[in-house]
Amino acid sequence: MSSFTAGIIVIGDEILSGRTQDSNSNFIAKSLIKEGIKLEEVVVIKDDKKTIIDRVINYSQKYSYVFTTGGIGPTHDDITSESISEAFNLVYEVNKDAFKILDNYYPKGEFNESRQRMAMMPNGSELILNPMTAAPGFKIKNVYVLPGVPEIMQVMFLELIKKLKRGKPKIVTTINTNLYESKIAIFLKDIQDKYKDSSIGSYPYFNLAAKTGGVNIVVSSWNMTSTQPVVDDIINMIKLNGGKSSIV
Repeated sequence: MSSFTAGIIVIGDEILSGRTQDSNSNFIAKSLIKEGIKLEEVVVIKDDKKTIIDRVINYSQKYSYVFTTGGIGPTHDDITSESISEAFNLVYEVNKDAFKILDNYYPKGEFNESRQRMAMMPNGSELILNPMTAAPGFKIKNVYVLPGVPEIMQVMFLELIKKLKRGKPKIVTTINTNLYESKIAIFLKDIQDKYKDSSIGSYPYFNLAAKTGGVNIVVSSWNMTSTQPVVDDIINMIKLNGGKSSIV
């Protein structure tokens, strides 16, 4: 198993209300697996100072890396930076480098008080640069604070992950079969018991219009050098039960 772990905190009332769909955690999760960092937990929380503080402290103590998204814009409800300052008992202040970046970005006279709020961060923050809209995120301790807008967050995240210590990537193979889950469940359990260093997930799907269905079987491992023996056993089991299989 990877020695590096992570937790994601998605911050925003708009996510909880359903007005905005969270795609950031999915993007981060996929990126972390490729880099050998094991994502342990994802949570979506409201724009509430105490909730943010409690969750950040908890995750920072539990995981190697913590990633937060949302709540670092110019409006009154963007309270993530201030909350994280309080979580670590740090002074919430203007980051001079962030202020300079933003001052240079906006036309003269447009760097107003609201926009200046985006330069407010915990004392000692390390900037995460934003090549799209200039407003930076920041790192403090093991917490990486990112914006909520997916297009911006993704560009920033792909740059910062290059600097992280990481482990061996997780091996993942997906096998599709036309057999139903109830048909193969007992056999999958036997194979799982045989290969304890792997994880076998079973994910059924149905097409009601065509009246067809099947299962996507995901074989993964942090520790094995190859999951091919597991895959071979599953494919053989499917064949013996009269089914078809393919790697997807």
